[in-house]
Amino acid sequence: MSIELVEVKLEEKSILENMLHFYLDDLSKYTNQLKTNDQGIFEYDSLTYFFTKSNLVPYFIKFDEMVVGFLLFVKTEKSETIDYCVNDIFIFTQYRERGFAGQAVKKLISAYPGTYYVVQLEKNQNAIQFWKSLFKEMQIEYSENMVIESGEKCLAQTFKVPQ
Repeated sequence: MSIELVEVKLEEKSILENMLHFYLDDLSKYTNQLKTNDQGIFEYDSLTYFFTKSNLVPYFIKFDEMVVGFLLFVKTEKSETIDYCVNDIFIFTQYRERGFAGQAVKKLISAYPGTYYVVQLEKNQNAIQFWKSLFKEMQIEYSENMVIESGEKCLAQTFKVPQ
């Protein structure tokens, strides 16, 4: 069961936007910062930037030609120590627990060696466990700090992927 990472094209932006509603709904159980708009949906405020800035890359995660999730990737521009950030990763509920998110991250980091930064909300134990399991499986050494991001306590890890 192998997945593909496929860069989202501008004409597919609405598909990604629809998926982001589900992602933010999932995330809302770990934070009070997310609120629905007047139409009752969660909005990802910075989505447009992923189609206008060259250092932000949205990917679909595909399995058997079907979109099963997404990964939002950041090539950092203002940091001398961090090259990349996996900003967000999401798999539709029916496709979870098949290793697709881990496969997506592995494909990404093998294509982009360097120093990475990832952050999880402190209350999101599933995300924290995902990253720690992946580090263990891939034998990646990482440093970890407690940080405050957008007023939320988060766990942040930095790790290096050699070339």
